[in-house]
Formats: sequence, C-alpha cells, structure tokens
Amino acid sequence: MRHHPRHLAHLALLVGSFTFILSAVLLSPIAQSAPPGKRGTIRGQLAAADSAGKVVALHRASGKTFPGKVDSQTGSFSIEQLPFKGLYDCRVEFAASRLEGINLKVPRSDYVEEQPLSEEDLETIKAKVRRMNKFEDVVEIKTISGNIQHAAILLNKLRTRPFFGSKPGEVVWRSELWHFERPEETWVKVQDELFVVLYRQRMQHVDYRKQSVTFDAALGGIRLTRETPEYDLGRIELPRPQPGVHFRNGTTDTRRKTKNAVRTTDN
Repeated sequence: MRHHPRHLAHLALLVGSFTFILSAVLLSPIAQSAPPGKRGTIRGQLAAADSAGKVVALHRASGKTFPGKVDSQTGSFSIEQLPFKGLYDCRVEFAASRLEGINLKVPRSDYVEEQPLSEEDLETIKAKVRRMNKFEDVVEIKTISGNIQHAAILLNKLRTRPFFGSKPGEVVWRSELWHFERPEETWVKVQDELFVVLYRQRMQHVDYRKQSVTFDAALGGIRLTRETPEYDLGRIELPRPQPGVHFRNGTTDTRRKTKNAVRTTDN
C-alpha cells in the first residue's frame, strides 16, 4: 500500500505537534509534582516531656498506623504525611500505660434542637448489648455517647471460661466500639457494620491484669481536610498508670470536649 508524499508529510506534522504538546505537559511544574494539599498533620503537647516512648495515628478503617515524632526536651509531637481520607485516632505509649483515642461521634438527630440520651435510653441500650454478647462472660460498658436517635458504645469484654483450643489460664480480650440507632421507637444495632475492633487478643489472664489502657474521646475522631490540614490536640495529660482498661473524656486543654458522653461503671 502506497502513501502519497503529501499525506506522509501531513502525518509527520501531526505526530510532531502531538509530541511537542505532550512533552510540554509532562515537563510542566504541575505534572512533575503531586497535587498540593493532599496530606495533613496532627500535633500535640505531652504534659511530661520525657514520658512518651511512641506516638502514632491509627486509621482504623484500613488498619494502617502512621508513626509520629516526639521531642523529648519539650514533649511536643507531630504525626505528618497523613492522607485526607477517613478519621484518625491518636495513640500514645508510655512506660507503664497506654493512652488511645476513641471516636464517639454520632450523626445528628432529626430534631431541630439536639436531645441527649435519657436514662431510659441508656438502660435499654445496655440491656440489649448484654443480650447480644454470648461468647464473653465479662462485659464492661465503659461509656455510651450520643443523642436521642444515635449512640456509640465502648465495650471491654473478656472470656475467662475455657474455650476451644484454649490453654490453662488463657483468656480472650476484646475491646470494641458498637453503634446503635433508633429509627422509630426501638433501639437497634446499626445493621451496615458489625462493630469497630479496637483490640482482640488471646493472652494469659495474668498478663491481661498487668495492662493499663485508657481510651480518651479527646484523642479520637480526627478528620483532616484540605481546608483544615493541621489539627492541634493541645496539652495531653498522662493517664493514671493503674492496671485495667479505662475511659476518660475530653482531657486535653485546647481541644473541644465531646458532648453527651455518659461515663458508666457498669460491669
């Protein structure tokens, strides 16, 4: 098949023009660098400068952990290069204890004026949560947070009885975040999620008793966006190094308090 010389010249001109345009685009500053404003930073200040061994941001939806840097002289820390995707909880490891953020935020209700959970709501939710837990023989409801239509429940659970494949003295420890809703008159567990797993471990009971874990609402549910790429947690007080799994609410100096959180000692 023969091509007329005039056609070949025209084709060469088109190819040359396309190559020139493509090269110009690839070599431009916009194409050479990633779009700006894609990542953010979480900052904070530890009350005791030399207290923390490690600070990380937890992206629970993906299971990814992002390490931070701690200045041992000042106690200030930063966790950088966090993608603008989802929510983060901050975890601080101390020598004898661990402080961990927990996201207790719930959607707003349909009411014009937000209404808190009533005592009747709390008792109903606690009763339903207990009926739904069959495997564990120790169920601690650490806190219930929410409004008249939505609730977040922090659970700490333990299986102390022997189970299939268990070793002498072995337990199963689970810490989970559950969500309930009341679309009409009855409280029900949210159907589009099972629960958020915070911890699920098999260990010796004696080792479980040595743990000191404190969940803190002020260090959880952090959302970074292009408009707010940095989040300052403020001054963070150390948790009391007492054995067990605990909850405390709104303990940093500059961050807002979590509203409508009800601390319980229900065991």
